Amino acid sequence: MNSNQHNKTSLFLMELIIAILFFAVSSTICVRLFVSAHLLSQESIGINNSVLWVQNLAEVFNGKKGNLRDIADFYSESSVILVSFEENPEIGTLVMFFDEDWEIIELPLSDGAPEGAKYELLLTVSQLPASEVYSDCGGSTAEYKGNALKGDIYILNLPGDEIIAEAPALSDPLLIMSRSVDYYIGDMEAETDGP
Repeated sequence: MNSNQHNKTSLFLMELIIAILFFAVSSTICVRLFVSAHLLSQESIGINNSVLWVQNLAEVFNGKKGNLRDIADFYSESSVILVSFEENPEIGTLVMFFDEDWEIIELPLSDGAPEGAKYELLLTVSQLPASEVYSDCGGSTAEYKGNALKGDIYILNLPGDEIIAEAPALSDPLLIMSRSVDYYIGDMEAETDGP
C-alpha cells in the first residue's frame, strides 16, 4: 500500500512539473509577443509622425515658394538651425529636432543636438536648371527654361548628440522617411503641335 501511495505521489509530482514547464514556456512566448507588438507599435507611430512632418514641410516649402529663410521664419526661431551655403536665401539646409513624443525641441545655444532629441528633420534646398529637375516629365510638351528650387526632406533617428547636416544615403539605417519637393522659378513656354 505504501508503494502504491508513493507511485501516485510521484505521478502527481511529474504532472505538476510538466504543467509548470508548459506554463513557463507559454508565458515566455507571450512576453516575447507583447514586446514585439510594442516595438512594432512604436515604429508605426514614428512612421506616421514622419509622414505628417514631411507633408507639413512640403506644403510650407510650396507655400513659401521654396525660400529657405521664409520657411525657417514660419517655425519658431528657437527651434530651427539654418545653414546657408551661399548668400542666396533660397539655398541651404534647415534642421529641426523632435523628442520621443514628436514635439519640437527648442534649441540650446551650444553645438550638437539638444538634450532629449530623438529625431531630426533635415531640409536641403538647391537651385538647379529646371530641365534637370523636371527631366522625368517626358510625356509633357512643355519646355522648362530657367531654374527650379529642389528640396529634399529627410527624417532621421538621431544616433546620439550629433547633428546630421548633410543628406543621408537612401540606404542609411537612420533614415525613417524622405521626400523631394520642387518649386519652379523660371519661365515656361508650352510647345504646340498645331492650330
